[in-house]
Amino acid sequence: MFFKWLQRKKQAKGFGIHSPFAYDFVTRVIHEEYGYTVFLDIDQILRDHKIATTEKKLHHLSYRLVRYFKPGKILELDTGQGVNTLYISAASKDTVCHCFDPEMKNVLLARNLHTMFNRHVEFIDEIDLSESYDGIFVYLNGFPIDMENLLSMSSNDTFWVIAGIKSGSGKRFWNAIVADERARITFDMKDTGIVVLKKSYHKANYLI
Repeated sequence: MFFKWLQRKKQAKGFGIHSPFAYDFVTRVIHEEYGYTVFLDIDQILRDHKIATTEKKLHHLSYRLVRYFKPGKILELDTGQGVNTLYISAASKDTVCHCFDPEMKNVLLARNLHTMFNRHVEFIDEIDLSESYDGIFVYLNGFPIDMENLLSMSSNDTFWVIAGIKSGSGKRFWNAIVADERARITFDMKDTGIVVLKKSYHKANYLI
């Protein structure tokens, strides 16, 4: 446990990371601390809708990831109330976010939230595994998904964000991803994991 803690502490600052891509990603994206004015706009929208969130770290990271990768098409699995979707869609006017709520219980609330924000967000009733996405966001709170399904909707340039990997089935799912050679670079941020599939990268897992 101590070795893992020490490795996380070092790699979080970029030490011991030899991949130019991974070093740039950790220092410029994961640990960027710039405060974007759009965050204030989203905070106001959430207050207007009386929605509270405790996931600001994930939301801000999602925004930075979209700005960095510039995906044209994103799939968000288990959208919930659509809060993280606000940050995803705010990051790029050229990105279309496809949102899926398996229980459909929050769709009306999420739709209303995004009608007010007026971004490129589409709510889908089912997942088409033949579709390809540039980025896939997965919230593992009971959502049934496996790696083969994710891969079927991915290309060489796709990135994944997996939230809820700290314990239980989420941790087991994440460990399976980290061990798979097809997940070329993985970033373990305790409760959130980021996966880069680009085949030209050497296999590596970083504890951030």
